[in-house]
Amino acid sequence: MKETIYTIPINEAFEQRDGCPLCRLRRKLEHDSLDYILGAAMMEPDIRMETNQQGFCASHYQVMLGMNRKLSLALTLESRLAQLTEYLDADVRKASARGFGSAKAVRGALHESAESCYVCNRIAFFEDHYYRNIFHMWKTMPQFHLLFMQQPYFCLLHAAKLIDLAPGALGKKESPEFVRIVAEITKNYLSELGRDVSAFCKSFDYRSSGTVLRSAQKNAPERAVEFLSGYQDASLIDES
Repeated sequence: MKETIYTIPINEAFEQRDGCPLCRLRRKLEHDSLDYILGAAMMEPDIRMETNQQGFCASHYQVMLGMNRKLSLALTLESRLAQLTEYLDADVRKASARGFGSAKAVRGALHESAESCYVCNRIAFFEDHYYRNIFHMWKTMPQFHLLFMQQPYFCLLHAAKLIDLAPGALGKKESPEFVRIVAEITKNYLSELGRDVSAFCKSFDYRSSGTVLRSAQKNAPERAVEFLSGYQDASLIDES
């Protein structure tokens, strides 16, 4: 399969055939983004301006706290807090000048600041490109069909997204087959996962005493959560 800078990360994720390939791409995006923010981006004014404006969600703040780069994080927090103070001062002045009704501007500013996240936005931006490239590879690289069909599963979130985007990306002629394949992969894994979760549950019954669970059955609850929620493994973050 001919590779380009756009297809290489997708091929690498799909070639592993271990878990959801789109979750794997997302985890790498998360890892690279956080590593960059607390590393090289500290010296890039444009990125600092964006992180000052957008901040980070609770989940990514917690990951950064565990990365053992507290000085880098503190510097990011220092400029973020200063930016928020500036925004709030301006909105408070406006609210004071216009009366109580305009206090909604202050509430809006606080909600927007609390809910925004530079990393989440960056991941969403690149994921959009990954989806486009996956469909492009499906249309132009027949070899990719086999690689796609060999995936053990797509998590519920990414399976739904692939099916949702397929008609617009592939058209009425090609999308039905693509949707059928995603649905079949999902159905097969659901059946397997259901059996393994049932085996895990039954192992706690006294009548199953002495039954030895397979590795997949022992890890069935974790696998089910990964499938149902979209697995994001913070342990991939480099703590150096």
